[in-house]
Amino acid sequence: MGIGQAVDSGFIEANGTRFYYEMAGEGEPLLLIHGFNLDCRMWDEQAAALAESYKVIRFDLRGFGKTPATTVPFTLYDDVRAVLDGLGIEKAHVAGLSFGGMAAQEFVLVYPKMVKSLVLISSGLVGHPKSEQRVRDVEQFSQLLEAKKIEEAVEQYTRMWFDGPGCAADRKRAKARELYKTMSRNAFSLPEYGEGLVVLTPSPQERLEEIKAPALVIAGARDYVDFLQIADELAERIERAEKVILPDSAHIPPMDEPEAVNELILRFLKQHSGE
Repeated sequence: MGIGQAVDSGFIEANGTRFYYEMAGEGEPLLLIHGFNLDCRMWDEQAAALAESYKVIRFDLRGFGKTPATTVPFTLYDDVRAVLDGLGIEKAHVAGLSFGGMAAQEFVLVYPKMVKSLVLISSGLVGHPKSEQRVRDVEQFSQLLEAKKIEEAVEQYTRMWFDGPGCAADRKRAKARELYKTMSRNAFSLPEYGEGLVVLTPSPQERLEEIKAPALVIAGARDYVDFLQIADELAERIERAEKVILPDSAHIPPMDEPEAVNELILRFLKQHSGE
C-alpha cells in the first residue's frame, strides 16, 4: 500500500475455510478478485493507487494464496459474499481478472443488489471454446508439469499468460513478471483446484443480458484470441458495458500495464460512484 495507508489484514472464517484478506483506504468499497493460479498479490499496483479514493478489499480465493483448500461443496458467488459479509459491506464495486471475472459474473447474477459496478479484465466465460493455440500451449505446459519439470512449466506458463502467446518478454516488466512466476510456482505446489466447486446453473453465458450493473470490459491485444472474443461478447450482451482493448497488454493487464488499468478503473468508478 502507499505511504501512510493503514492496511487491515486477517482471516474471515466462513463456508468451511478461512479467507485471507487485505483492506485499505476509505470511500466506496471496491472488491478485487484475482485470477486462476494467482493470489491477491497480483493487485499490488491497484491496491496502492485505488486506496487513495476507495476502500479497497482484496482476498485469496479458496485453494489459492493463504486461503486453504477444502473438500466440502462450495460456490464462488457465496465465497465472494462471505468476504463482503465478514467485513460488514453490503454493496461494492467488483473487479475480477480472468477466473476472477467469471466469479464476478456469477456473483452479480446471484446477488445483483450487492454490486455497484463490474470491471471484467481478461475475463473468462463458461462454455466459450478455447482457441487452437491455447489448447496446444496448455498441453505443452501440462506435459512439463506431469514430468515434474517445475521451473520449465512455470516459465512456459508465464510466457503464455504474462508475456502473451508468441510474444517476447518485456524487460520493463521484469519485476512484475517475476512476481507472476512466484505466485504461479506457489499455486503449482498447492492441492489441485476444483474439488467441491459447484458452478452456477444456468451459466452466466446464458444470462449475460440479466446483468444490469454498469460494466467495464478490459482485454489485452496480446492475449489469446478467445479472450478478445469473450470481451466482444461481454460488451455486446451486458446492457451497460463499455470495452477497452490495451494494445501492449496480454492476459494480466493489472500487472503488465498497471498505470493504464488504474486510470481506466478510476475513470469508470468515478462515473458510477453513488449509484
